[in-house]
Amino acid sequence: MVAPTPPTLDPKELNKFYINGQYVSPVSKETYILRNPKDDTIVADAVPVGGPEDVDAAVAAAEAAFTGPWSTFTAAQRSECLRRLADILEDKMMDILTLDSLTTGNPVSLIPSREKNYIKSNLLYYSGWTDKQKGDYYPADDGFVKLVRHEPLGVCVGINPYNSPVASFVIKAAPCLATGNVLIIKPSEKSPLGSLALAPLFEQAGFPRGVVQVVCGDGRTGALFAKHMRVRKISFTGSVATGKKIQIAAAESNLKRVTLELGGKSPAVIFEDANIENALTWTINGILARSGQVCVAASRVYVQESIADQFIEAYTQRMKDAALRLGDPQDPETTLGPLADAASFARVQAMVEKGKTEAQLVVGGVQHGPSGCFIEPAVFINPQPNAEIYKNEVFGPVAVVKTFQTEEEVLELANDTEFGLMAGVFTRDINRALRVSSKIDTGVCGINCISYMNIQAPFGGKKASGIGREFGEYALRSFTEPKTVLIK
Repeated sequence: MVAPTPPTLDPKELNKFYINGQYVSPVSKETYILRNPKDDTIVADAVPVGGPEDVDAAVAAAEAAFTGPWSTFTAAQRSECLRRLADILEDKMMDILTLDSLTTGNPVSLIPSREKNYIKSNLLYYSGWTDKQKGDYYPADDGFVKLVRHEPLGVCVGINPYNSPVASFVIKAAPCLATGNVLIIKPSEKSPLGSLALAPLFEQAGFPRGVVQVVCGDGRTGALFAKHMRVRKISFTGSVATGKKIQIAAAESNLKRVTLELGGKSPAVIFEDANIENALTWTINGILARSGQVCVAASRVYVQESIADQFIEAYTQRMKDAALRLGDPQDPETTLGPLADAASFARVQAMVEKGKTEAQLVVGGVQHGPSGCFIEPAVFINPQPNAEIYKNEVFGPVAVVKTFQTEEEVLELANDTEFGLMAGVFTRDINRALRVSSKIDTGVCGINCISYMNIQAPFGGKKASGIGREFGEYALRSFTEPKTVLIK
C-alpha cells in the first residue's frame, strides 16, 4: 500500500487522524482552534480531539501491525527503513517544521541550522543500532544453559510536548522502531500539524501501515492512552504534574512501562576562574533557546562573588540586547520568537509580576510590541529563598542570578530543588569541575557548557525531573524487555 500524502501542507486540511496508513475522519466530533502566537490569527479552525473510539482504533491497528508483516522485518530491513526516512525528510523537513512554527512561535531560522540535522542524525544513529543490541549467554555449569534476549514491548505511545513536536516524535520513534515496536504519537494540542504531516512518510520509507500513527487531542486523549489496557509503554515529555497523572494511570491499568522526561530548573555555576565569555555564551543561549520554552533552560545562574559585578553587567546587557531580536518567527532572519500561546504568555507574565515582590527585576519581563505573545527576556537578582521565580520552572525567557562565596555553598544552593535534569559547571580547574559535577544532583551535567544534549549519551532527569532515559543505547533498553531462556 502506498501511503497517502496531504494534497497540500495547508494546516486547515490536516484536520484528521492518521490511523492504519491513512488519514481518517475522527469519530469524536469535538474540535478546537489553533492560533498563531505572533498575531492571534487562526491557523486551523477544526483540529479534532481524539475520543475513546479513535484511541481504540489506533491501538487495534497498532497491534495488528506489530504481529503482522512488521514482525517479520529483519534488523537490516528496519535499518533500511530508518535510513530511507532520513533521505525522504531531506526535502520535506522545511515544510513540515514550518507548519509547527505557525502554532509554536519557533523561528523557522532554526530549521536548517539545528532541527533538520538533529532529526536526521537521530534516524541515522538508530538505523545503526537495529542489529547491535546483543543478549547474554551463561554457561551450563549447573545443568542449564541460560540465554537472555531483548524483546520489543509491543504497542508504544509517545505523548509529546509543544516546544519541539517533530523532533520529539523522531526521538521516540527511532529507538522504538529500531527495536521492533509500533508507535502511536499523541502530539501536544498546541502543535499537532507537523506530526500529522510527517506520519505518512513512514510508509513511504517502507514501514508497514499501522506501525506509526498519529492521534491528536488534549490531555483527555493522552489519559485514554495512559490507561489503555492494550498499550504496553508510554513515553511522555512534558510537565511534572501531567507526568504524575500518567504514572498513576499506568499503574492503575496494566502496569505499562513509563518513561517520563519532565521539567527542570537548571543551575549554571560560574566560578571565578571561568572563561567569562564562554560562560556568557552558554548561559544566554541556554535561557533564550525557543524563548526559554525548553526543559533544560539555564534558568538559575550562580556566580562567584569576586566576578559577580562583571558577569551580571554583561549578562544583563546581552539579555537586554536579545529583545531586539524578537520578531516574526516565520521570517528567516528572526532568531527569537514569541511564547507558544496566550495561556503560556499569561502564565509567564503572572510569574514575572509575582517575582517583582520576591526578587529584583533588572531587565525585561514586559510585553514586546503592541500584540502577540512576545515577552522581553528577563533577569532577576537577589531572590528570596522560596521565591516562585527562583524555585519553579517558568518555561519562558526568565533567569534568576544569585551570588555565592564557596563551593560548598553553591552545591547546597544548586541541589536545593526537586528538579534534577540539567546543570553546568564553568571553571578552568578540571579537578574542581569533576568534583562539583559529581555532586550536583542532576541527570546531565556539562563542564563549561549547559543546556546541551548528545544523542550518543543518555538524557533524562533525577528526582521530579523524570524516570528513565532517552538517547544512546539507554533508549533501546527502555523499549525492550529482557527474556531469560533456560535450556536443560
